[in-house]
Amino acid sequence: MRTHRARRGVAWGLGLLGWLALACQHGPDTAEKAPRPAWMPPEGTCPRGAQLQMERLGLKVGDRIPVIVDSIQDHPGPARYNYSFVIALPQAEGEAKLPGARIGGRLYVTKHRVFGRYDRIFTPESGATSVPFCGVLLDTRWDRDGEGLIAYPSPMKGFSVVQDNTGVIQVVDRYP
Repeated sequence: MRTHRARRGVAWGLGLLGWLALACQHGPDTAEKAPRPAWMPPEGTCPRGAQLQMERLGLKVGDRIPVIVDSIQDHPGPARYNYSFVIALPQAEGEAKLPGARIGGRLYVTKHRVFGRYDRIFTPESGATSVPFCGVLLDTRWDRDGEGLIAYPSPMKGFSVVQDNTGVIQVVDRYP
C-alpha cells in the first residue's frame, strides 16, 4: 500500500513539474515582441566608426542635442518636411558639446510622424568632410525612443507639417 501511494505521489509530482515546465516555456518571457508598425522606418545599425568618433567628440549614448531640424527652415513657427536629406543645427544649449557643428541625416515622413536618422557630423575642423555619427530625432513634447516628431498631413503631397522646427537628437548605438 505504501508503494502504491509513493508511486502515485511521484507520478503527481512529475506531472506537476511537467506542467510547470510547459508554463515556463509558453510564458510571457518567450512571447515575441509586438510587430513593428509599418509606418516606422526600419531598424538599423550605426555607420562604421560612429561610436569611436562620437567618443572623440565627447558624446555618449543617451546624450541629447537640441537642434533646428532642418537648416533650410531656420525660422520660428511651423515647418514642412518631406523624405529628404537634411542638415540639423545644434542650438545654444548643445553648442558646448558641438561648437559650430552641423549634423546630417535623413528624414522619413508619414502623415502623423517625422522621423530622423542622423548619421554624420560636419565639424569646423573637418571642413567639408564629415565623421560618422548615430542619432535619432525626438520631439521635445513626445519623448518615446525613435518615434519622431508629431506631424500633421500637409496639403502638398509627400509632406508633413510640424508645430515648430525644433527637436532633439538623441545619441544612440543603433537605430530603433
